[in-house]
Amino acid sequence: MRKRKNEKTGRSLRGAVMLFQFLACLLLSLRGGAVDRQALFFALALPGCTYAVSFLMDKLFQADSTVTVLMMFLIGVGVITLKDIARSPETPMEQFIYFGVGAVGMMAAAVFMRNLRAWEKWTYWMMAGSLALLASPLFIGQWQYGAKNWIKVSGFSMQPSEFVKPALVFVMAVCLSGRTTRLNRLLALAFAAALCVLLLLERDLGALLLYFVVTMLLYYASTSNLLVTLMGFGAGAAGAYGAYSLFPYVQRRIAAFQDPWSDPLDKGYQIIQALIAIGSGGFFGMGLGLGLPRNIPLYHSDFIFAAICEEFGCLFALCLIGVYLLIALRGFAIAAAARSSFHALVAFGVSAEIALQALLIIGGNTKLIPLTGVTLPLVSSGGSSLAASMVSLGLLLGVSSVNAQYDREAERRLQDMEGEPA
Repeated sequence: MRKRKNEKTGRSLRGAVMLFQFLACLLLSLRGGAVDRQALFFALALPGCTYAVSFLMDKLFQADSTVTVLMMFLIGVGVITLKDIARSPETPMEQFIYFGVGAVGMMAAAVFMRNLRAWEKWTYWMMAGSLALLASPLFIGQWQYGAKNWIKVSGFSMQPSEFVKPALVFVMAVCLSGRTTRLNRLLALAFAAALCVLLLLERDLGALLLYFVVTMLLYYASTSNLLVTLMGFGAGAAGAYGAYSLFPYVQRRIAAFQDPWSDPLDKGYQIIQALIAIGSGGFFGMGLGLGLPRNIPLYHSDFIFAAICEEFGCLFALCLIGVYLLIALRGFAIAAAARSSFHALVAFGVSAEIALQALLIIGGNTKLIPLTGVTLPLVSSGGSSLAASMVSLGLLLGVSSVNAQYDREAERRLQDMEGEPA
């Protein structure tokens, strides 16, 4: 009975998301004098992909349908917003193509988690690969917006720190799960510290903050050692003060956060334009195609939340925040239902990572915290961010699939026991 109710709720949620995607894209296709064929394509493709992905994840993996549908809602919001505000029609199409790449990666990650047994064997390979990948921008990367965190491979740009995030969660979960030894805990912290040092050298402080907080949360979730966790956060605070003292661009960001109007045409320009856009949207928004989000620097990536507020309104933006919160809560529920500490830590780490990243960029756009330069997961333009976020959620959905498999086996054993003669 409960299973049927959940399936009915999942179908209703999926139908609502598909209807939103269809109507929004249809509106965009009819916005100008002539029919926008690309928007009309998205009006059919986005709902179709939402149905296909949710159907496959349910039938092949029996994964959490709510997480899958909410993920597709966020991806749809990203493609629709980029179709509306991007200067080139290539931008939303590239985002849609990257979604296809991410979908393959997500399913591969789900298969990996579902069939993985001796996960310890993957640890050292994943450590070495992550360190090499994250160090690559130091040698072949390019400086961009004050950080050297991008590389070009065969003409394609890539941000390695995005793809190392799920690896960090996996390695930490392996080292901190089960009957952990002091050596394993030290190995996990040493690996995370090495990644943070590389990010510091590349001046990718937004990713560094995310890596650090996720590491400390995983450590505390595994060990319940409050003293060491607080000492870690204290060391992180000291490191943040050191970064503020050493790097002038960090000082500029803090100054812009404290008083953007002191330099409205330079240091404070980004946040001022973002706040104007949010205020212009009001409660219900100016409507698709009726705002001026292009006045915001990096409106398609770092400040896409402000653009969404202007176009869709603050009510929709609050719903968007609620979606991230619901994904995190579902992830924590999956972690609580896991049968092994490894699976529980993977689910917890992925959920914390997605929630924290959304919090950092939304807080930066609304001037609650200084800007960190991370992207809004699943929404902001960028293939690395979208594909890596989908891979992370693939790990989470893989854990939910394992949980469902255990539940079916337990139910089958219970039925066998009830069928035995007294």
